[in-house]
Amino acid sequence: MSVYTKLLQPDIEHLLARYALGTYRAHRGISAGVENTNYFVDTSSHQLVLTLFEKHSHAELPFYLNLGEHLFRQHCKVPQPFRCQQGDLLQTIKGKPAVLIERLPGAHVSPSVAYALDIARALGQVHVATASFEQTQAHSHDLAWVQRTAGILVDQMTPADGQLLRQSLSLLQQVPDNLPQGIIHADLFHDNALFDAGHISGIIDWYFAGRDAYALDIAIALNDWCVDGQGRLDRACARDFVAAYQSQRPLGAVELDCLTLLQIQAATRFWLSRVLAQAQYSPSDGNITVKDPQSMKALLVQLIGYT
Repeated sequence: MSVYTKLLQPDIEHLLARYALGTYRAHRGISAGVENTNYFVDTSSHQLVLTLFEKHSHAELPFYLNLGEHLFRQHCKVPQPFRCQQGDLLQTIKGKPAVLIERLPGAHVSPSVAYALDIARALGQVHVATASFEQTQAHSHDLAWVQRTAGILVDQMTPADGQLLRQSLSLLQQVPDNLPQGIIHADLFHDNALFDAGHISGIIDWYFAGRDAYALDIAIALNDWCVDGQGRLDRACARDFVAAYQSQRPLGAVELDCLTLLQIQAATRFWLSRVLAQAQYSPSDGNITVKDPQSMKALLVQLIGYT
């Protein structure tokens, strides 16, 4: 959630004129994340988040916005996307697709066991709700993406990193292809969740969502919510996370058996995607947050050691 596109007050006022969401009071950029431009927008009656999509086209976005509306109507912990007075979710600002969504109360938190269990239950509820969502699309950063990207990067890495990546790819050949699937969030790190008064108020940033194994979504979350302050997986927390998830959606034996493999897949994906982002953006890009790939690489080493 970075600031690539600068907007002034008249830009926001022109957008708000299309809605029945009150009159302009203030706006400010949100300088965190990588993919999109985001602003907090305050009106006389609402607190909103405005997202401008820097990489997605207009044609790609209805899936994500309709998914958000579906999950909101299913009483999941997600923000409401707002339709304009003409009934459209998607708008255009400075030639870029844009959407206004509800600004939820709360803030990002550092992972803890209590927060992890709240996230697990909320994720289980989301997976149950997506079963009735009629639209679908492939998950953009699936196992095939990991394999393609690894093929591009492996020869550019240090010998030690290249060996680690090849070891991961070898293990990932064992990922079963018959796992239960549906629409997953695919990026449920602690900076994509909000907590208010000790409980989850919302899961945000659904723009990696797509069809893949439900258990992969669990694995991605485990790699962030069940990691201690030294970057090591808390295996007791991980067991409790899985149990809390299963209070909403029971897992089959094949899902339970491959969670470590899927954690390896997830760790490899985020290691590689952060390497790519680090190469694309320099530290002087002050409004853009690029996460350090080293922490995910270190976790990958640990996870491989558990196999």
